[in-house]
Amino acid sequence: MDTTLNIKGLFRDAEELYGVITLRRICYDTEPYYIADRKGSLVQIGYQLNLFATFTPAVHGATPDSPEYGAAAHDVRRVAEALSNTCTPIHMCESMIVEEGALTYSAERGMRPDVTVHIPIFDQGKFGHPVDENITNTLREAEALLQAAGVKKKRWQD
Repeated sequence: MDTTLNIKGLFRDAEELYGVITLRRICYDTEPYYIADRKGSLVQIGYQLNLFATFTPAVHGATPDSPEYGAAAHDVRRVAEALSNTCTPIHMCESMIVEEGALTYSAERGMRPDVTVHIPIFDQGKFGHPVDENITNTLREAEALLQAAGVKKKRWQD
């Protein structure tokens, strides 16, 4: 497996990608992705990969109205798009949900203000079937691609 993100049209080169990842201290986590079946029971059909980006250290008291919010959202979206462009399209959803106008905070990331992108990973060709080895392998591939680019798992260590 090639562990390089497809950055064509998103970043000039790998150096710019790494610069954005470092500037925004981009990190990720994953969680199960569930839907309700016909009986009302929850079935795990995949995973949700969450990308978190923050403001530059010069910004204090960041809010969604901060001038830098748009830049941070744009940067984390570009990383998410590069990931979606690289992974198996049957399993990696191209649609991304940015929590527009919202910041998230996590004790795990030191309560920093984060702009978040969610990327669902499930089999779009056979929607609704339980998570399988192919979906899990897509998640592992996505994690390897992110880590190879410099994205940290769970939190950024300064």
